[in-house]
Amino acid sequence: MCDVETISKIAKCLEMPSGELELNEEQIVTRTCDNKVVTGFANILNKLAKESNSEIAKNSCCNREVEAQVYQWIEFAVLYVSPGSKDKHIAQQLLRDFNRLLLNKSYLVGHSLTIADLAIFYTIYDLMESFTPIDKENYLNLSRWFNHLQQRPEIRQDKKILNFTTIYLHGWATGTHM
Repeated sequence: MCDVETISKIAKCLEMPSGELELNEEQIVTRTCDNKVVTGFANILNKLAKESNSEIAKNSCCNREVEAQVYQWIEFAVLYVSPGSKDKHIAQQLLRDFNRLLLNKSYLVGHSLTIADLAIFYTIYDLMESFTPIDKENYLNLSRWFNHLQQRPEIRQDKKILNFTTIYLHGWATGTHM
């Protein structure tokens, strides 16, 4: 989800204070910090990245092209992934697209972890949590990317580690062999 909780988690990853986060009357997330108000999920994350000295923030703002790509991924999370994850058929198409994209990539932008990865990770966490082992095997590239990110405690935070081992499938396929 692209919400207050997600911004708090990303701010923590960036080693930044989240400030006062709330939804305004139009249900748009706003951040107030040092008497400065920033409105909108993507704008808040962009501001956090520019203010932070963390490695993830530096990777997210290393040049204008990377900044633009990161911003596009965050907007994609807000406009398509978050609402799409509520509809089974749209979610499946999104996940197929992510799986194809991650075939030859370790991260969404460039060769390093950025806030684009964090935004998508937190947005699809609940969807990934609902996956059966077979679902996870159908999206191997996405599962690899997701599992890689969740192994970092600063990203996972209070979320539980989801199981991505294929040995788990063995319990599903029990039977007697003669």
